[in-house]
Amino acid sequence: MATKSRTRRKSRARGGRHSERGVGGRLARPSRQELREIAAKRRLRQNLYVYGGGAILVAIVALVIFVNIRNAAPVGDEESWPSQGNTHIQQGSASPIEYNTTPPTSGPHYPGLAPWDIYSEPIRYEQVVHNMEDGGVIVYYQCEDGCPELREQLAEVVRPYVDSGRHVLMMPNDPNWTGFGSQSAHKDMGSRIALTAWQRLDKFEELDEGRIRGFIERYEGIDHHVR
Repeated sequence: MATKSRTRRKSRARGGRHSERGVGGRLARPSRQELREIAAKRRLRQNLYVYGGGAILVAIVALVIFVNIRNAAPVGDEESWPSQGNTHIQQGSASPIEYNTTPPTSGPHYPGLAPWDIYSEPIRYEQVVHNMEDGGVIVYYQCEDGCPELREQLAEVVRPYVDSGRHVLMMPNDPNWTGFGSQSAHKDMGSRIALTAWQRLDKFEELDEGRIRGFIERYEGIDHHVR
């Protein structure tokens, strides 16, 4: 009797397993409802991939458009001037042509660069024009008394750029400076502050830190050598 009872229990256990796996020991096929749910989930994942990727692409395009619009917008009252070329002239000589802006924004220049720094003495235009061709921004100040307070304020704005190796140079513009020659090497720039980059000029009277930083961030580091 005990043997038959154990046999019946084993049979019931095997039968239970058979009912889970289906006929012949195979897993039962999912119902139509389950198949529809699986297909719906698959479509949902595909839609998330498609629409999510599309949203990312739209965001990237919008960012590119925004950056281009921002870069095209002028900083302050800056002016754009035609290039006067990038001819190299002998070190120490005067430009063979008159620059079309004061301070200059392009034209003949010396082969070497002035080190990126803050200067208390003037540098010849012919020197720093090359700095602009190499992606530099020049910050000028001009006052009859040397404007020590303005100079220090400008230096506070410029110094972080110089210390971090950015292509920025600051110096006084002095119409009375001869540049180690017999003729004046600078001209009156008609304002207390001037910012120059290659073919770009912005002049103003009062310190405007945002205007200076905006000009530097926009034009510093752009190489203008003709390839």
